[in-house]
Amino acid sequence: MARGFTARAAVLAAALSVLGGCSVFEGSTVPCPTVGVLDNAGHLTRFRSGGSDLTDVEFRANVGSLAAECSFDGETRTGSIDLDIVFRTQRGPASSATEQNFDYFVAVVDPEGGVAARKAFSVQVAFEGSRTEAARAEPLVLDVPVKENASFSAYRIYVGMELTKEQFERNLGGGR
Repeated sequence: MARGFTARAAVLAAALSVLGGCSVFEGSTVPCPTVGVLDNAGHLTRFRSGGSDLTDVEFRANVGSLAAECSFDGETRTGSIDLDIVFRTQRGPASSATEQNFDYFVAVVDPEGGVAARKAFSVQVAFEGSRTEAARAEPLVLDVPVKENASFSAYRIYVGMELTKEQFERNLGGGR
């Protein structure tokens, strides 16, 4: 009798540890939605007015890396994403400015492919001394309402630069 109880207790303990690892409890860490850079919007090159060659580059920026950690509140059906975005920037030969500004966006796409949310952000980058390169980390917290009968991990998160039509077309053509 004691052996049967011990075996059942061991199985129950193992099952609970597996459930804990699956993160089914509210507010716990869960698998994140796919997080990535939107095609052809991952980099920005800004030229001096009227210029288009390498000597006319004022500023370049690109999404360097993305990291995410997620949790889910089953009661409110809200997924939360702690997103860390690192931008790599470079001052070009046509600029002596020690600071540059650029805009980027984060978009949330639902499982059906619709844009559930999109928000723009501004970044200011400082180039210290004579440095021409800098990295800038941008931490964000996104709360995503999750549709009934949908999985939070089925959503997709995209990061991209806010581009003018000319900048986007240049990116499409492979120019940086």
